Amino acid sequence: MGRYFRTDSSNGNKWVFAAAVWGALTVPLLQAEAAPVCPAGMSVTQDGKSCATDSASAASPGGSFDVLGNIMDTTKKEINAKEAVDGSKEDFFKSEYHKKYNEGYWEYFQANSAAKPGEYCTAMFIKKDFAVAILGPGGEYRGALMIFTPLNGHENFPQSEQPRVIKVTLKQASDPPATVGVFNFNIGAWESPAVAFAVPTIEAAMQGMEETLDFHLQHEGNSIGDIEWHSGVAARAELKKCLERR
Repeated sequence: MGRYFRTDSSNGNKWVFAAAVWGALTVPLLQAEAAPVCPAGMSVTQDGKSCATDSASAASPGGSFDVLGNIMDTTKKEINAKEAVDGSKEDFFKSEYHKKYNEGYWEYFQANSAAKPGEYCTAMFIKKDFAVAILGPGGEYRGALMIFTPLNGHENFPQSEQPRVIKVTLKQASDPPATVGVFNFNIGAWESPAVAFAVPTIEAAMQGMEETLDFHLQHEGNSIGDIEWHSGVAARAELKKCLERR
């Protein structure tokens, strides 16, 4: 998979990775007649082409993001502290933090404080006021997640005190935009809003981790975030190391 949401006509195969967390989930259509393999908590829809959530399990992975929330809270505090420091702007602009903040950097961790080895393996790319994270399976949830969140406020980014499914449009490079259902929730002490796309497996998610990859998100016609990562191949290797501990 070259990208997470892609139509690849170079060899006649159509790859569709449109997804929603605990909502409608479309899996790669390698063969039209093949029924999808659904993650735990999901079942094959009546048409046999996709997966749908079991309503009772909709919020079950909610506790999976405690460390993820803590990481984002720490990052936000660091950003705010740096911006508020009295002193020379010239020194700040020359600092290693300012370079990382503007050029972007990866962090690796397990997104649950009670995770077993190889569970909830996460690679998160942070650049300026936005972050994208790839999170692997853990607990009862056997799929993978791709999560986007603003780190320092974004007036158009959707927020919801209660977990819900909303429609978000994702545009990548020259590929046509894909509008899919995603999970919208708040995480961390700062109540950072987030949207999460489900990917059928962590292996599928890792296949999409190209060296550089850009993401442009819209909700209800408004831009809610843009980010482009670098060093995706190295990040994929780090994620694989964590997963191999299972």
